[in-house]
Amino acid sequence: MAFPQLPLLPPRHSRTWLLVGGGAVAVALAAVAARAVLERLVSPPPEAAPEVQQPIRTVTALGRLEPISELRTIAAPTTGPSQPTLLKLLVDRGDSVQAGQLLAVLDNQPQLDAAVNAARAEVNLARSRLAIARADAGSGEASQLAKVRSLEAQQRTAATEARRYQSLYASGAVSAEDRDNRQLTLDTVTAALQEARALLARQQARSTAGAGGVDLDVEAAQRSLEAAEANLGRAVASRDDNLIRAPIAGTVLQVFARAGEAPGAQGILQLGQVGRMQVVAEVYESDLPRVKPGQPVRITSPALEQPLEGRVGQIGAIVLRQTVINTDPSANTDNRVVEVRAPLTPESNQVAARFTNLQVRVVIGP
Repeated sequence: MAFPQLPLLPPRHSRTWLLVGGGAVAVALAAVAARAVLERLVSPPPEAAPEVQQPIRTVTALGRLEPISELRTIAAPTTGPSQPTLLKLLVDRGDSVQAGQLLAVLDNQPQLDAAVNAARAEVNLARSRLAIARADAGSGEASQLAKVRSLEAQQRTAATEARRYQSLYASGAVSAEDRDNRQLTLDTVTAALQEARALLARQQARSTAGAGGVDLDVEAAQRSLEAAEANLGRAVASRDDNLIRAPIAGTVLQVFARAGEAPGAQGILQLGQVGRMQVVAEVYESDLPRVKPGQPVRITSPALEQPLEGRVGQIGAIVLRQTVINTDPSANTDNRVVEVRAPLTPESNQVAARFTNLQVRVVIGP
């Protein structure tokens, strides 16, 4: 099968069409490139992936350094209407003391010592009276009984004489006067005997009338002795309570009053066991859920050359008002806080012992 032959374009027209087609392609490519550049300039950049916020794992609070045993304020007793003054101060700041050691003596101590001596003298006097009463109770009854026996013998003799003289008078051997004299002697002895017997009966009744059959005089003397001993006990207690002694072994941290001064509201001195120190951090109640026992604690302050360390030991159960205040005048001073106590490490203890009540910054965790 034969195909028809198409007419061939002349060479000049062929080159013209090639140039036109190539130019069109170049224009199209340039338009596409320009559109791509324009889209990159106009369209917003792709959004970056949001950064994941890391949770805050530490808790920061203000706090103070103090002994684990807490501080003991030693004050003068207020038993009388007037406030006593210090007669002697036997310790000074920085001294180590033992439990029960005498720290100070008040000016009313001599009067209390005199009261003890007077009460002791009353006890000795009461003991002497009791001894005399006991001696009288034994010897008085015995001597009275002997007197009764003697009068009974005298009565028998007088009765015999009176009967004999009555017989002699009847026979006319003696006068009526002699007979009457013998009868008078008998009557006198009989009356004395009756009186002696009555006195003996009273003594015997008194010796068995007291508690448990004790002589009344002895019982009264015994009660007087007991009262005197009770007064002595009260005098000794008042004297001993007035002596200012250390309730615990520790170190004198502060002295508030000296000899000749009347102790004020602060007391006489402050005592603490600085061998075992702790930090008391006032943690905001909103931060409390992130505080756990055993967490590490870091303590800093301008007064410390290097940070101190410890671990959370006790978390308070009572919400308090903040007592450790920031020096920033714009800071909130009415925050609600919970006290968190953290014992210090042995190395930090040695440093903290010199900084009781120092205000510090505490970082708890993570």
